[in-house]
Amino acid sequence: MLMSQQDRRLEVSEAAWRVIVREGLDRTSMRAIAQELGCTTGVVTHHFRDKQELILFALNQVTQRLQKTMQTATEHARGVDRLVEMLSAFLPLDTERQDILKVWVAFLGYAIGREALMAEHQQSAAQLREVIIQELKALQSAKLIRANIEPELEANALLALVNGVSLDSLIQAKRLSPDQQQIVIRRYVNELLSTHAIPGSVNS
Repeated sequence: MLMSQQDRRLEVSEAAWRVIVREGLDRTSMRAIAQELGCTTGVVTHHFRDKQELILFALNQVTQRLQKTMQTATEHARGVDRLVEMLSAFLPLDTERQDILKVWVAFLGYAIGREALMAEHQQSAAQLREVIIQELKALQSAKLIRANIEPELEANALLALVNGVSLDSLIQAKRLSPDQQQIVIRRYVNELLSTHAIPGSVNS
């Protein structure tokens, strides 16, 4: 059965991911991706005109994977635990999320100085931020977190926290363990709780 155009583009994108994670984005070329796929460069350029188009497509896949991870993580969580699990989706707690982080950081470094790429990166980040904002508003309506917090401000703070913890896992030799990473997130979220809410435990 022949692969569809979209499936083939996804295959090329996934090959690009593997090269980026292994060698970094600067060393990721159309030729390197073709070698990863075991095909000619012409096959890759048939689906993507150039490296930038491929990068933008792969960045969209990062956002979609993060959203899927967030959705899966929160399927069985309720209340404030949903928020903790949602934020934990950003943390490099397993191999897949470690790869997502490496690709995300590589994109950010590559996008600096490239206005179009940076705009796309910011748009992807804004989509994820909006999900957190809506979750905070829902918790506020349910009186599970304080009424006097500003969801937009807290979403920024929470994302800054998870981004910092995630980056620390890449640069620190003595990094926080997965359990410690979640404890840090839980500690901050507990500060948002309404006086009527009872802190729960992080769902496994």
